[in-house]
Amino acid sequence: MKWLKSILITDSDREDEMVKSVQEKFASFHALLEENNQSLKLISDLEEKSQGDYLFDMNYIASSLNQIRTGVKNIIENMIELGGDDYLPLRTRYTAIDSEIEKILPGKRPIEKDEYTISFDDIGSGQSFSVGSKNAQLGEMKSKIGLPVPEGFAISAWAYKKFIEANKLQAQISGQLQSLNIKCCEDLKRVSDDIRTLVQASPIPNDLAEAISDSYNQLVKRIPAGRVSLRSSAIGEDTQFSFAGQYASFLNVKGDEVVDKYREVLASKFTPKAIYYFLSHELSESELAMSVGCVAMVDAAASGVVYTRDPVNPADECMLVNAIFGLGKFLVDGTLTPDVFRVSRNSGEIVEKQISLKSKRLTMNQAGGTVEEVVPENKQNAPAINEAHLKKLAEYAVKLEEHYRCPQDIEWAVDRNGRLFLLQTRPLRVLEPKDSGAEVDVSDFEALMSGGTTVCPGAGGGAVFHARGPDDLAKVPQGAVLVANNPFPGLITVMDKISALITEVGGVASHMATIAREYRIPTLAGIEGTKALPDGIEVTVDAAAGVIYKGIQKELIAARKPEYDLFEDIDIFTLLEKMLVLISPLNLLHPSDPDFKAEKCRTFHDITRFCHQQAMEEMFSGAQAMAGKEKISRRLKSDIPLQINLIYLDQKPSDLKGKRFVKEDEIASEPMNAFWGGVKYEGWPSRVPNPNFKGFMTVVATNITTGARSDFSENSYAIISREYMIVSLRMGYHFSTIEAMCTDQASKNYIRMQFKEGGASIERRVRRIKLIMDILTEMGYEHHTKGDFLDSIVSYESREDTRYKLHQLGRLSMLTKQLDMALSNDAVAKWYTQDILKKLGITPGKEGE
Repeated sequence: MKWLKSILITDSDREDEMVKSVQEKFASFHALLEENNQSLKLISDLEEKSQGDYLFDMNYIASSLNQIRTGVKNIIENMIELGGDDYLPLRTRYTAIDSEIEKILPGKRPIEKDEYTISFDDIGSGQSFSVGSKNAQLGEMKSKIGLPVPEGFAISAWAYKKFIEANKLQAQISGQLQSLNIKCCEDLKRVSDDIRTLVQASPIPNDLAEAISDSYNQLVKRIPAGRVSLRSSAIGEDTQFSFAGQYASFLNVKGDEVVDKYREVLASKFTPKAIYYFLSHELSESELAMSVGCVAMVDAAASGVVYTRDPVNPADECMLVNAIFGLGKFLVDGTLTPDVFRVSRNSGEIVEKQISLKSKRLTMNQAGGTVEEVVPENKQNAPAINEAHLKKLAEYAVKLEEHYRCPQDIEWAVDRNGRLFLLQTRPLRVLEPKDSGAEVDVSDFEALMSGGTTVCPGAGGGAVFHARGPDDLAKVPQGAVLVANNPFPGLITVMDKISALITEVGGVASHMATIAREYRIPTLAGIEGTKALPDGIEVTVDAAAGVIYKGIQKELIAARKPEYDLFEDIDIFTLLEKMLVLISPLNLLHPSDPDFKAEKCRTFHDITRFCHQQAMEEMFSGAQAMAGKEKISRRLKSDIPLQINLIYLDQKPSDLKGKRFVKEDEIASEPMNAFWGGVKYEGWPSRVPNPNFKGFMTVVATNITTGARSDFSENSYAIISREYMIVSLRMGYHFSTIEAMCTDQASKNYIRMQFKEGGASIERRVRRIKLIMDILTEMGYEHHTKGDFLDSIVSYESREDTRYKLHQLGRLSMLTKQLDMALSNDAVAKWYTQDILKKLGITPGKEGE
């Protein structure tokens, strides 16, 4: 049937197919420019955020990175469509750069082979990818800074990997999580139960169990009591993601329980709250290996948390010390409202203190585990920590902040012998509300209650919903003001639903307080009488002022909108800075450089720069070499004696059937109109510039020698669309090609001109090249020259400037026609240069600025 098809295919069909192939190439070119434009915007935005003037979080970084990755990959594929297999090395470079970025991201670095257990004495902060940040910082404080840290060892991420692999758990876990809807509490609980049951039923490999037991036996030689705590230290925990309170810890563990409790910590990675946390932060579970710390138990008489800065007022020169009696669990889980001491960072003196009623405490049980005790009545209102310990804590806290170069969240304990220990340090997320300047008159608002502690500033309004326990969380309506007795960590599963949080007990140092600040939820803690707020009543919580108003006060909510000055969160800034090293720097500057190659791309920006340049090259050369141009073109009707044939990328030749000519006012191309407007402005030269007789004879001699044709009637071509053009002009003995893109987006715009040959001697032709180059330089162009060949480009101009420069280029094309014959010496060339600049209205040194 091929013969029939060939008969049925008309000339019009063939013409349409020819144009279609050019249009497809142009589509790839245009798509590449679009992706390039978007990628550059995203890179610029990341650079702007890194300056510290805007608030951002890990979700922003992850989202921006994913968009840049997608954009750069699309640029590469469009480049390959345009230029073929020569550009395949770009894929290799992308993979290499992206792999380096992966290593920087939390949990993204491959788990490398390591010992199953590592003593704190042998650990530093650089080993967070092996033992998690919590363990790494304990090792750093103990072995590098010399601060009092309990003895202990880490069970590594490599050990976790071996446990998962030995029991073939990863595929089953991933399968369970793949289809999970984290916003459905029932679904979340079901998947959590299934995975934790699976983990708990899996045996610890013998060699791993032996390694843990051996390390424990070595540890108890240095701790007579022989009791330890098993604490999570997952990869990514206590970094820019706090994971505060999301994993399990076990206190006062006996030696024969250590291996089993280790497995329980691993299983706690899959509690509903932990699953919600890492999936809502777009973290991959498989890359968050669980390391565990086995730490000598501190029989605490008092414990608490030090914030080296006030998290909601970081400019204040005080640190906050939170303290309770006994073990610290009742503080971090929000069971008790702690004593709060504001301590001068400079002197260590107490500036202010709030002593709370502490009716109970958690202590070590001699049989193992913990037991709740009643605090003797005469001590319930006494400070949990004395001034000497406060001063020593302040000293340690300042030392840690200076060491880590950012505010710290430090857990501490004082044992029954008065010895002070540091149990943890991690970056503290601190926010300072901007002064919006908006004054809201609240005199007509009905205040229902006031007081408490600002955990996270801002204001939110909605219907009151009382969460009396985890079972109520599935019923929380969208936009609710959530009221709870204490800030239990399971509240994280509804953070995306609520507008504000109120708790009767607790303070700024609980795990939930950390999470609330992370999610920017206006939060008040320690405000009494909240049970009196009826379910369903609409209220507005002004967390900054510590007041709850009746009704939804929209003006107040808008005025308290949580816009913050970021008080340098070093950890997330450090992450962004490390990423930008592989994304932003531009190493490929000039196409003429020998290293301007795909293989030399070292950043994503290099790839976009290289592809942008090469895409123009490919489009340029492809249009010049296009076969069959004469069959699909339409002649431009003009009084300028140039035979310009137009090929439309926006239309099929069949759409122009019967129309062999296009009038000047019918040119449907913005760059072509601008360029041709300049040609028309100057008009066709009425006479050749005055050559001397020697110049004229040089033209004759040159063309006799080279066989060049003085073909003034040779066709010129323009391939055009609404925003694009490439024009190939033959004018006498020289030819030029001008390509341009003119859009609303400066990053897509460019003009490129190539100029070659001429009728005069090589010396005169070179003078004309220099003359044109000097004039274009004044217009902001960059150049590459060789002999009588000139390649000039200007890019990243506004639409208006691109149109203007195309108009000037049209004029310049007419003003320099056959000018080479007149350029007998450098002085004449200089005179013509100045004359043409004057005609174009260009003042040297001003136009290109």
